[in-house]
Amino acid sequence: MKIYTEVQFQSHNVLVADVEKAVKEDIKSKGVKLNSLSSLEIYYQPENLSVFYVAKAKDGTSISNEEPLSLE
Repeated sequence: MKIYTEVQFQSHNVLVADVEKAVKEDIKSKGVKLNSLSSLEIYYQPENLSVFYVAKAKDGTSISNEEPLSLE
């Protein structure tokens, strides 16, 4: 089964898959391998199309973004 989830807010439509992709690309750009993570929390703010995340690595370190990822 394939799931398609879209967040609609005012005049913006954003696919959840696009949010996840942006976060994964940002994590990879920091030199972190996705398979080294034990958890990933993603926070989407639809009012300003911003995405924040906090990832925990298996070794206990934390990776996050200080500046929001923009989906515009």
